[in-house]
Amino acid sequence: MKLTFNVNYRTEWGESLFLTGSAEALGGSDLSKAVPMTLSGTETWKAEVEIPDSVEEFSYGYIVRHDNGNVRHEWGKPRRFTHAPEAHSFRIFDRWQDQPMDKPYYSSAFTDCICHRGQRDEPFVPSSGMLTLSVDAPMIAPDEAVAVSGEAKAFGEWDTEKVLRMSDAAYPTWTVNIPAAGLEPGSDYKFLIIKKSTGEIVAWEGRDNRHIDIKLTRSNESVISAGERLVNPLAPWRGAGVAIPVFSLRSEEDFGVGDFMDLKLMIDWAAQTGQNFVQLLPINDTTMTGSWTDSYPYNANSTFALHPMYLRLSAMGRLDNEERQHYFEELGRELNRLPQVDYERVNNAKNEFTRELFAQNGEAILASDEFKAFFNKNESWLTPYAAFCVLRDKNGTPDMSKWGDYAVYDEAKVKDFITLHQFDINYVYYIQFYLDKQMREVRDYA
Repeated sequence: MKLTFNVNYRTEWGESLFLTGSAEALGGSDLSKAVPMTLSGTETWKAEVEIPDSVEEFSYGYIVRHDNGNVRHEWGKPRRFTHAPEAHSFRIFDRWQDQPMDKPYYSSAFTDCICHRGQRDEPFVPSSGMLTLSVDAPMIAPDEAVAVSGEAKAFGEWDTEKVLRMSDAAYPTWTVNIPAAGLEPGSDYKFLIIKKSTGEIVAWEGRDNRHIDIKLTRSNESVISAGERLVNPLAPWRGAGVAIPVFSLRSEEDFGVGDFMDLKLMIDWAAQTGQNFVQLLPINDTTMTGSWTDSYPYNANSTFALHPMYLRLSAMGRLDNEERQHYFEELGRELNRLPQVDYERVNNAKNEFTRELFAQNGEAILASDEFKAFFNKNESWLTPYAAFCVLRDKNGTPDMSKWGDYAVYDEAKVKDFITLHQFDINYVYYIQFYLDKQMREVRDYA
């Protein structure tokens, strides 16, 4: 298939645009093999590429290279290209993506939560004889949708009963296919927000009419117009929330310190009082010396690892040894009665319980599909983190300069160390697996 890419960018002296992507013809995501583009006019850059029809989907984007070696990238995720099987010729008109003014609305707090869209529409894919029009619009309520209307017959001739509802399959990007035969060059159009259930108009976007001059050159051609952003006329979203340190929560189920499962009670309260956020103070692992000095939450030893202190022990399982189980239950109640968190006793006791539970159930947990999925997703940070934890404990210090042969990082040596200490390494995996599992449960509950 033949693809002609067009993107607007007004370059400065010494700058040129390049097309890059996951398809082999686009360099296979290798920036050194990016496709050079040609300037057409004052700010439109073009590139023609042949890609096998068997390639149904790929990602792509644009970069700016300066003669001095600097490279400028677009903001956001790479674009995705998917096509209908019968389509073989495409003209693509993109807009260079700078960081948007409403950047926070593209975060997962909004796209996955506040504006979460459970039932997505079927996607529109570029097809022969169609104009595929897309626009980015993250701040659309779950009961609303984006639509388009315009003066051309294909746009509904500004009839509010004939607006074209767009698909949220790739939300926050909205897409629609429009028969190109019904488009007259030079047509005006505009995006608007409607109610999903009734089609009632909520608001027209807050800008002058948009203008489209695209037309098909062949009947079997597909034209794509992408990269626009909705100018949302509605008042900016506002919400209230609460910020808390997890350790300060306390329930009857605790073990002397607030844990992740306590957050469900906090979430209930926030929902009952009309709040939108529960913000957490840092929950990363800070274990360095095993003493109370580790309690400072802003001295994490990992960007990713969570603090073992926040585990809900009862949600991990019970010890088969009833005497030991009873011992820990009594200890938990004792620690829970203290007026303040005894950081060292709590962490030592939780570590003692989880090590006994790991010796009992760890092999089965590590063999489960759920654990394997977690490990495969997080191995890049989890393995070096586990090696750090075991080396720290065996040397009695987090000061790596005092670790003898391991004072300087050597990947081969670390691999050998992991093999020699696999049981202790697996224990760290086990703890982080349960922390992730419990925190994810709370997140989904929220």
